[in-house]
Amino acid sequence: MGTPLPFAYTLLLQRTAYIFCLLLPFGLAFSAGWATPLFTALIAYTFFGLDALSEELEDPFGTQANDLALDGLCRVCEISVFEALGETPPPMIAAEKFYYS
Repeated sequence: MGTPLPFAYTLLLQRTAYIFCLLLPFGLAFSAGWATPLFTALIAYTFFGLDALSEELEDPFGTQANDLALDGLCRVCEISVFEALGETPPPMIAAEKFYYS
């Protein structure tokens, strides 16, 4: 949780994506013709979406809806240990607002 991606790595990815998407239309102009803006937009959307996804995956531990459900995962492990010992397992944690914390 305390080790985010290094700033230089994030900066390199962003600059590479921007430069690639800026130069891509020149490379596609002759082969794609009028569809060049469409292909460029699709590829740029993919690259910048992956960039945003990498920033989101950088901090997977938290209490937001798309973070890892660590309480639920720990409870499943706890139930498995209790079952392996032959004891009565604790109940599962109830979801709050349709997601686990």
